Amino acid sequence: MILPKAVKLSFSKLPPNWSYLKVSVITPVNLDITDIEFKSAIMQSLQVHHGKVGSLSHVDVLKITSMTKCHNEYYSCHVILRVARQHKQHVWSALTLINTFQGTRCAINVVKESPVLVALLPSQTSPHIGHSRYRHQPAVF
Repeated sequence: MILPKAVKLSFSKLPPNWSYLKVSVITPVNLDITDIEFKSAIMQSLQVHHGKVGSLSHVDVLKITSMTKCHNEYYSCHVILRVARQHKQHVWSALTLINTFQGTRCAINVVKESPVLVALLPSQTSPHIGHSRYRHQPAVF
């Protein structure tokens, strides 16, 4: 039996090409958010607020959690986005400037940003999203 040679791993010192954003969406009604609708809202906001430069930004919706009741009258969900590193600032600002989604008022906030996707996933040692200390304050509509 011939064993393969040991492979030497090398890591690039260049910054990663992608940045991952964990986004919170807060609305007064329970919405059914799809990845296509959410990406379309982001791209429209990029076009309106950043013009042609913004519309060339690369954004992928990787995961959308289901809506849960976060306070007495508000619902929230989290969305994980993959964004080209050079477009991160444009996408972040376009996200925070979105104030309506599916005809309903909403607040969209970036909760966490990381160059590594694993850093956005909940771990057993970190507090849960539903923990009262980390719960979002309701948006004022």
